[in-house]
Amino acid sequence: MNYIAVDWGTSNFRAMRVRDGEVTRIVQDTCGVGKCQRERLPAILREQLLRLGEAWDEHLPVLLCGMIGSNIGIADAGYQELPLSFRALTGKGQPLEGILPNPLTLRPGICDRRNNEICRGEEMQLAGALTLSDSTTFAAVGTHSKWMTVDRQQQRVDSLQTLMTGELYHLVLNHSVVGKGLPAQMASPAAFLDGVATAQAIARQEKALVSELFRCRGRYILGELESSAAGSWLSGLLIGHEILTGHPRNAPVCFIGSPELLSHYRKACEALNLACMTLEAETALVAGLNEVFRHDH
Repeated sequence: MNYIAVDWGTSNFRAMRVRDGEVTRIVQDTCGVGKCQRERLPAILREQLLRLGEAWDEHLPVLLCGMIGSNIGIADAGYQELPLSFRALTGKGQPLEGILPNPLTLRPGICDRRNNEICRGEEMQLAGALTLSDSTTFAAVGTHSKWMTVDRQQQRVDSLQTLMTGELYHLVLNHSVVGKGLPAQMASPAAFLDGVATAQAIARQEKALVSELFRCRGRYILGELESSAAGSWLSGLLIGHEILTGHPRNAPVCFIGSPELLSHYRKACEALNLACMTLEAETALVAGLNEVFRHDH
């Protein structure tokens, strides 16, 4: 199983040479789709793939996924609608001619028109996670966490929900009065867990999220919280709120993400006494692309 996988998002580019289903070389850059002129994308793709050196071969299939297949990408691959069969999730993508000598395929995203949800990129992580976990609820966590549920018996993806945890954290801490004037932030496990406990109070309808976001400032101004731990408290609040919003309670959730972020979700789940398992995003992505390769070729 030999191919080149390109994960091209809004901010970053990553190309992986996959040999026998395993990644053997990676090149990365900050030339995300959102930072480049659209007409330059084919040339940038060729330039980046040449950086693979001996790992590049013009006969290898190239699979593109992420925002490169959006309306600001190299071409719009559209969205497959939920509910969606597992086979359709890993089915044939859109072939692109005239860009590379290689056979080039562009992966579509997924959407749920019933509630105006869209997802592009994380669906490939889901495709891989389905082969690596027996969970029925998956959460690809990050800037815009994507919570997806599946029906194993019917072999289909049933639902999609986006929770803007990462972006909301960044906006509140860096672009609102809550974070104005804060010193350098230090990791505080105690503050994080206190934030998670506040999320529990919100889930019990004893408090309101929009109020507690501002009260983060009140906490450190009034001396209840160390100002250097405000970020940890806010992280606990928002991650705890996300988990309590999406977790089904009666079965473990499989979280997909970076190692650092996954450790926060594990700690929050432990505090909430909710079952979970974790899977690194790259592992899930490559497993998903391997499934696509098996179906396409």
